[in-house]
Amino acid sequence: MKSVFRIYRRYVIMACLLVVFVVCINLAVWAGYVFSIAGQREGEQNGGMPIRMRKYHLVAADLARDGEAYVLGETGKAILRESNCVFLLLLDGTGTVVFDWQKPAGFPGRFSAGQIGAFSKWYLMDYPVAVWRYGEEGLLVFGYPKDSMVRYNTVWRKEDLQGMLQYIGIFIQFNILLVLALAFFFGYQLYRSLKPVGEGIDALSEGKAVALREKGVTQELRRKMNQTSRLLERQQKELTRRDTARTEWIAGVSHDIRTPLSLIVGYADEIASDREEKQEVRQKAEWIRTQSFVIKKLIEDLNLTSKLTYRVQPLRRQDYVPAVWLRSTVTGMVNSGEIPESCEVELQTETVLEQRHMTGDVQLLTRALQNLLGNSVRHNPGGCRIVLTAKAAEEGFCFSVRDSGNGIPKNIREILQDEDAFIPKEKADRRPHVMGLLVVRQIACAHGGNLWFEEEGRQVWVSVKNQKEEGWRLG
Repeated sequence: MKSVFRIYRRYVIMACLLVVFVVCINLAVWAGYVFSIAGQREGEQNGGMPIRMRKYHLVAADLARDGEAYVLGETGKAILRESNCVFLLLLDGTGTVVFDWQKPAGFPGRFSAGQIGAFSKWYLMDYPVAVWRYGEEGLLVFGYPKDSMVRYNTVWRKEDLQGMLQYIGIFIQFNILLVLALAFFFGYQLYRSLKPVGEGIDALSEGKAVALREKGVTQELRRKMNQTSRLLERQQKELTRRDTARTEWIAGVSHDIRTPLSLIVGYADEIASDREEKQEVRQKAEWIRTQSFVIKKLIEDLNLTSKLTYRVQPLRRQDYVPAVWLRSTVTGMVNSGEIPESCEVELQTETVLEQRHMTGDVQLLTRALQNLLGNSVRHNPGGCRIVLTAKAAEEGFCFSVRDSGNGIPKNIREILQDEDAFIPKEKADRRPHVMGLLVVRQIACAHGGNLWFEEEGRQVWVSVKNQKEEGWRLG
């Protein structure tokens, strides 16, 4: 799946670029912050340790020796005050304090070399200090207020460090927002690339043609989908041509068989009615006529199921009352001899069906009921008791045919309920005959209903819905 790996590779590259970009942004912001703090400290007029060495030089220049003592002029004192210095010490080469300005109480008069090295790097009795060379051996010590600065190899003001901690929180929030924004951006770019693919899949699932532009990270997927669409389109055309040819062939064969079959029935009827013929000949003629009617019915079922399968059989809608329709159909079959006297028929209908008005194809529904009743008669040649039950249902009604025979075999029920098991390859030569029940199921589906079995196949149920709207409802 090179196309999927390409998307994965694109995702990894985008993730790496995202990390690099965020790191660069952080470094740039951090450098800008540090330089801004340094420039701000250089430009300060009050408070803080002076960075510009010129201030230290001016103070050293204003400190002069007068005899054995040192004197700091007002200019130097003003600079110290402006720089927020709290004291100033001058040490000679031995570490002795030879001059001080506002020296805090408790300070020693002499510092060792180790003490000088320590406070020049860190603190002098908790005071942050800065040192400046004075003359050949002297050392100026500028002291600043306690807790005003933090010294860790580099010198920071406490306010700057607190501000840095605040900025770290801002940086974290900024990074989260930046990562989310970039993730949404890259995700949207990937979504734009995958959206046509998703739409193409939806179109293929609906049987529509797909023609996607083959570009971007999903180029390979789009190309495969276009190929699949063209393949399915060709297959659909082949299936359509095959189904059309099959339907036309069945219709043509049905039409061609009717004429010779009518002749066979006519001659058989003539022979069976001829009193001069032998009884054996007349019985054979009667048998021929009976089986011819069976063949005729099978041909009609074959033609009808073909039309129902490919939806070329229009529904001739008309109003009917379910209870009245059931009674008239059963009465007609009894009067015509389709239900012999050896079979007892009982009709049970709910009262509400006497007044409910429905719309549907009465001829098709009648054919479905005739198939069910005829199935009971045909498979019980010695006679049986048939119970026809009808009940009201949501948006329509349902009816069932139950007889006292052995019921419909399990393999036939499975075929009608699972079309995938219709023709098992290993049993193709022993496929049971289900044409009549298949037509019943198709007629029920065309009316928004279905067919199912109860009592181990001894009772067949059919549901029917009102068909006021045009169009098919296939189950």
